[in-house]
Amino acid sequence: MKKQEKGQSLIEVLAALAVVVIVILALITITTISIRNATFAKNQSLATNYAQEAIEKIREYRDQNSWGDFVANCDNKTAMGLPDPSSPFVLPDPTCNIPETANPCDDADKRCEIKVTISWDDARGTHQTVLTTYLTEWQ
Repeated sequence: MKKQEKGQSLIEVLAALAVVVIVILALITITTISIRNATFAKNQSLATNYAQEAIEKIREYRDQNSWGDFVANCDNKTAMGLPDPSSPFVLPDPTCNIPETANPCDDADKRCEIKVTISWDDARGTHQTVLTTYLTEWQ
């Protein structure tokens, strides 16, 4: 007597189920990584925009004042209309140091190095965007 085989064996069903689970886990992992990278890119773009705005405010302050006043106040964030480093940004827990160097202006060369650092924390650690520019006496 010959036994006819019908349907799937338990091993075949388990193997197919394992393949489906692996594919689903791979898709979830890829989606999670994509979302995390998109969020990082958004935060980095925001930080760069904040740094550019700060540099523009510093440049505007230089244009509206004499070079001597600018050099005297180049580390005075309030005089330049810049946000206090503790002021909140859209980024989670940011700090903003504008300008970062202790004495960024060299009056003899009529040039100031302005370095703007925007930093933020997320699940992957602390990140920062740094923009540096040199302003000169041009008036």
